[in-house]
Amino acid sequence: MSARDLSIGETPAVVALLPADAPFTPAQRAWLDGFFVALLSRIATAAPAAPIPSAPMPGPALHVLYASQTGTAEGLAKKLAKEAKGKGFEARAQDLGAMSPAALAKLGHAVVIASTHGEGDPPDSVGAFVAALDDAPAGALAGLSYAVLALGDRNYAKFCGFGRALDERLEALGAARLATRIEADTEVAEPFARFRAALWPTLPTAVPPDRVGATAPAAAGTLADSGDIDADGEPKWHRERPFPSLLRNKRTLSGPGSAKEVRHVVLSLVGSGLDYAPGDALGVWPRQSPVLVDEVLSLTGLSSDAAAVVDDQVLALAEVLATRREIARLRAPTVIKLARLSGDARLLALTAPEGSAELDAFLHGKDVVDLLRRFPGVVCDANTLVSILPPLAPRLYSISSSPLAFPDEVHLTIATVRFEGEGRQRGGIASTYFADLLETGDPAPIYIHRNTRFRLPEDPGIPIIMIGPGTGVAPFRAFLHHRRAQRLTTRSWLFFGDQHERSDYLYRDELESFLATRELTRLDLAFSRDQEERIYVQKRMLEAGSELWSWIEEGATIYVCGDADRMARDVDAALRNIIASHSGRSEAKAQLHLREMAATGRYVRDVY
Repeated sequence: MSARDLSIGETPAVVALLPADAPFTPAQRAWLDGFFVALLSRIATAAPAAPIPSAPMPGPALHVLYASQTGTAEGLAKKLAKEAKGKGFEARAQDLGAMSPAALAKLGHAVVIASTHGEGDPPDSVGAFVAALDDAPAGALAGLSYAVLALGDRNYAKFCGFGRALDERLEALGAARLATRIEADTEVAEPFARFRAALWPTLPTAVPPDRVGATAPAAAGTLADSGDIDADGEPKWHRERPFPSLLRNKRTLSGPGSAKEVRHVVLSLVGSGLDYAPGDALGVWPRQSPVLVDEVLSLTGLSSDAAAVVDDQVLALAEVLATRREIARLRAPTVIKLARLSGDARLLALTAPEGSAELDAFLHGKDVVDLLRRFPGVVCDANTLVSILPPLAPRLYSISSSPLAFPDEVHLTIATVRFEGEGRQRGGIASTYFADLLETGDPAPIYIHRNTRFRLPEDPGIPIIMIGPGTGVAPFRAFLHHRRAQRLTTRSWLFFGDQHERSDYLYRDELESFLATRELTRLDLAFSRDQEERIYVQKRMLEAGSELWSWIEEGATIYVCGDADRMARDVDAALRNIIASHSGRSEAKAQLHLREMAATGRYVRDVY
């Protein structure tokens, strides 16, 4: 209201703010109207509110793609996407298997973290994408800039085979590398750090200043506030900081006369805050045999308490050999480094690029003691010894329990690996750790390794087909206990087998109980040594091919767990045969059908 609106000496009119029928006397009405006018005047003369800031312009897009079999590549992709967001990029992790070559070509900048599965194979989820990429025309990916982090395991001949092939195929189709491919063995932390360091300088730098380093704060009541999550959003217990779980039990499952030693291991989760889902794996940091540690010390003439530097820590050498460096299995990098130290012509020839087949044969079944015996006197100080040994990596085991059925516990089904070589008893690192070194009440360093693809269907009405001979039955025991806890009796079918029914029928009482109470609809068994003809699970599958195909047609999800070298390949071949025989498809179309099932999560494998 300006000055000219009022004549000098006039009383300003009172603005009526109350409804005419409000239940007040004239005096009360006048007082309330005056009060609201004064209040509104104070608001009007107050300092204007700060303008609402407009949303910052989005930063450059960075697509982080993963090809993952057990979840490692997916986990790294999510970490990289989170870091990219902090640098101002619009980034998210995506499954490469959900892409097409045409969609990939439009991304601009893409980072691919690719696991190799088995002997150079792509993960199951990307089978259809790989087939489409093989058929893509020349120049299909022109305009795409990319970088590949390849994950693998040097125990396999085709180390990082899929990552290498993918990198080369992307380039052949016209894409341009942002950075040279980096390859990682089972110990991924250091290669992942190198990959990130090489990647960031190659990416666009036009990032709005107000976005650099920005990360969304955690909302109250989210996981960031829970007891098992750190302030940075990471789990409290993880690969680099495992939980000291107490051993509750390690009873033997295999019976008298078995050629195997299989144990049911029970570990406590009390006080950890850890949770898991059926299908996840448990990471275990094992301790290596003290006998083997003593032999390495004896052959090098070094003291158990000699100082050794590992990861910027000074530790006693015996502790380093037991828990930080791998000595129970001889690795190629160790032989290559010793060859350079010794200058030995035989070793240098063995480690030449053209001698890879001979090197693989030399490594087979050997440990570090074998190498030190052959070349004495080359290693004579603690830090040299540590420098030639690869880091000890955790071992992953499929979890065989359900958190609904066994609260505060996690179960494993472990076959103890033992064999003799050159007059010495040898064994698997983690399996003998549980069998020989851990006693009830002892702590074992563990963490949960998520396997988000290997999950029961979200729709409990979907039928499931489970194929898990030997210790491959582990996740299916977890599935069935979970179904029992949820009172699910929808259709489920298990194929299980081993050598002898009398001694190797793992969890027999439980499986037969699941049949009786309908958590398990059908159980087909194959005991290979109980008759003259060797019978394996794939034979039982072929025998039931017609019904298997009907389950597949009705939308069943197929799960496979166990040995990758033979069982998984034979099962895959049996499924192709069943699809082709009972659907009228060609072998090639049956293979394509399986790839499509894998890409959509209806054919999932946890094989090793």
